[in-house]
Amino acid sequence: MAEALERCTREALKEAEDDFFCLRFQVWYPSVDCAYRTRWRTCGACANCDQGRFNLKRHAATLARLRPVRPPVAPDR
Repeated sequence: MAEALERCTREALKEAEDDFFCLRFQVWYPSVDCAYRTRWRTCGACANCDQGRFNLKRHAATLARLRPVRPPVAPDR
């Protein structure tokens, strides 16, 4: 398992602001995004994730200043 994880982390694309590797999705991205998804439950696959809970604690002060952004819902036809 460690070899597979190491191989995935080397092959995954990483931008300058990416400071977090998601084990579930095998991608690099900003840890505050993970905390946002955990806090406002914007991704069902992220529910009950230990990494998300850790990032939520890490970024609690930042998230306290933010409001969730919900995309507009298309009107019914």
